[in-house]
Amino acid sequence: MSIGVRIVFFVAIVAMHIFIYFVLFRNLSDNPIIRHFGKAIIICNMLFIIIFLKLYHTNINPVLYTILSSSIGIFWIAFCVCVIALIVRLVILGFFGSLTLYQLSFWISIISCCFIAFFSVLSFYINSKEHVISRQEIAIKGLKESINIALLTDMHIDVLMDKGKVASLVDNVNGLNADIIALGGDVVDNYYDIVKDSVNELGRLRAKYGIYYVLGNHEYHYDVYKILDSLKSMGINTLLNQSITLNNIGINISGIADVVGYMSAFRNTPLAPNLDEALKNVNSNFPTILLSHQPKIIKYLSNQDISLILSGHTHGGQLFPFDYLVLLDQPFVDGLHKFRHGDRESQIFISRGVGWWGMPMRLFKRREINLLTLTPA
Repeated sequence: MSIGVRIVFFVAIVAMHIFIYFVLFRNLSDNPIIRHFGKAIIICNMLFIIIFLKLYHTNINPVLYTILSSSIGIFWIAFCVCVIALIVRLVILGFFGSLTLYQLSFWISIISCCFIAFFSVLSFYINSKEHVISRQEIAIKGLKESINIALLTDMHIDVLMDKGKVASLVDNVNGLNADIIALGGDVVDNYYDIVKDSVNELGRLRAKYGIYYVLGNHEYHYDVYKILDSLKSMGINTLLNQSITLNNIGINISGIADVVGYMSAFRNTPLAPNLDEALKNVNSNFPTILLSHQPKIIKYLSNQDISLILSGHTHGGQLFPFDYLVLLDQPFVDGLHKFRHGDRESQIFISRGVGWWGMPMRLFKRREINLLTLTPA
């Protein structure tokens, strides 16, 4: 992230926290003690966010990680609630006048605080629940026989997604007896030496026709080549702009480097995405499944023959209503979609992911492992 982007991000965080203070605490009471208490809460939360982002890529204590990272989720929920509270205040002011607004301001602030607390607790609870197995049938033209693919994305192996949690996920995926396992990126979210015991659990994954992995944007922050080498040594096929043809079942599995590789730091390296290279060796008689971490890879397609793209990255929005901000960057949030590129129609499936980024919080959308049944159209 460039210096300019960091400055803009910091200014935006400060401005949003000031907004929360004025909507929530300034209207709560005229008592200076309560107002100073509100300022202290806002400043602490802002500092927690900054400290977390500074320590994010380190071997931080899990409890401290949870406390610091949760400040981001609580901040987002508080901001959304305060936007609604501001709209309510404006409606009351417009229809009933300033006196009525003054009389109700205390209760609006109290109710807002209750909503923030409720949705924060709910988001921790939803994220703590075990992932669901989401099943989806997808018709593929030219497919010879039905194939089951277990799609596992956005695991974010870190200090919270530890060895025990990864081992449990591996057992659950193996229990699906999938023909193919696809690891759709953001599997590792820290330096390999910090999380290697957890990552090594992936070596126990088993699938009849192999396990296939593509990079997510988060792996680029770390020792990415070391991560690739470690997964390859476990027998996992790391597809870095490459394809593998499974002749016995008649299908191509292609994988492309993440679109973050278009950044100048990676542009002239093997980590840059290259569609032509990824599809160069496919068998044109078979349908092609493309693994791409970010759904917006479809913006770079130009009439390539791809039957299905498997993606993640979005986390299904993770904390509602972040879903709508996701759509500013990605074409879809989750689920199965059809789209056109050039003269062709293709399909894309986006997983909500089995992990979380940063705060261990999700609102309304559970973590998931996807079992996709591809059937001949």
